[in-house]
Amino acid sequence: MRRSTIIGAVLAGGLALAGCTPNEGPSDQPPAPGTPPPATAQQNAGADAQGSDGDHTATDREFAQQLLNNHQQVLQLASMASQNAEKPNVKALAAQLQQQAKSQLDAVTSWLGSAAGRQSGSAPEDDADQTDGRGLQTQQQLQQLSQLRGAAFDAQWRQAMVSLQQNAVQLAQTELEEGSAKQLRDLAEQVVSEQQQAL
Repeated sequence: MRRSTIIGAVLAGGLALAGCTPNEGPSDQPPAPGTPPPATAQQNAGADAQGSDGDHTATDREFAQQLLNNHQQVLQLASMASQNAEKPNVKALAAQLQQQAKSQLDAVTSWLGSAAGRQSGSAPEDDADQTDGRGLQTQQQLQQLSQLRGAAFDAQWRQAMVSLQQNAVQLAQTELEEGSAKQLRDLAEQVVSEQQQAL
């Protein structure tokens, strides 16, 4: 009897020393210096860092979509010039702009695909409506241009292309001022550099 009593006392004391009480709350004492943070804190910190790397705002998404619309029209106009233009330098310029637009269009399409399903962040400037489409050609304007030939086509085509280029540069400058996605900001710098030199 005495032996079992001693064993029971030792077991009870060991459990108490091990701190195995199920309802014990967190300690109010600060952790000792050099003590690593809890696993949950490490996980949260990692998630925050990962989110910062992949963050984009509505400004980024809007820039990508508007540049997509812009470059689709550039490709359409370039295709017209290959058939309807009179001057060789107009055809050469159309080919140059077509090559640039295709490259940038691939980058925009790739970004939009990777951003699909990811929620955009917000910024104060995102509240402004920037989707007025200024600089883009209407369907009526595109139809009228497609019916022109020779010198008349060359003059009208250049005006339309200048308008598109100015629109693209304006979009890019807004992205550089307000955007946060690195891939798009790099693309915006390329747009400004290439398209200001083209016309």
